Amino acid sequence: MSKKIYLFSLVLLALAFTACSETEETSRYDNWQARSVAFIDSIASVYDSPKNQALDDDDPEKLHAFPDPTNNQTIYVKKIKKGEGTESPKYTSTVSAHYRMFYFNGDVVQQTYTGTEPTEFDSPAIFVLSSPDPNVGKVISGWAYTLIHMVAGDFWTLYIPYQSGYGSGTGNDGSLQPYSALVYNVRLEKIVEK
Repeated sequence: MSKKIYLFSLVLLALAFTACSETEETSRYDNWQARSVAFIDSIASVYDSPKNQALDDDDPEKLHAFPDPTNNQTIYVKKIKKGEGTESPKYTSTVSAHYRMFYFNGDVVQQTYTGTEPTEFDSPAIFVLSSPDPNVGKVISGWAYTLIHMVAGDFWTLYIPYQSGYGSGTGNDGSLQPYSALVYNVRLEKIVEK
């Protein structure tokens, strides 16, 4: 009887090892494109909800939508804090802004500040929103088509579909996941050049 139990135990152990060896380890970025699309679709559902539509336009929890005609996409925005500025940049302006860029799963990718908001010790980045000159660096269209609605001091959260971000690309230095829906916290500091 003890030989049967011993033999049965060995068979079970062998099956367990076989089952473990067939298990594939998954990456946190598996099925990334579909997950990015699903994330933006969920933001769109919140935007369309009666609860969101009933919120006052000044409520920092209200989602707003801005079209990106370049890619026929919609950029969703939460206007967290209202700035004191009076002018918005033009599509061809150069601006100074603080930002934190992260994936929809929360992984921070780039940032100009480390706290919850920028401080006087943090240095903003300077960007050309768009330029006809191909030698001048431009921001992604998701940025360009939302920053033109901001004024200096505005602090917004942007939800950008991958088509209005870096698309299937990986950024200038190859460090980005392709097909990434992006979330940005952005504070427009000033218009450097109109």
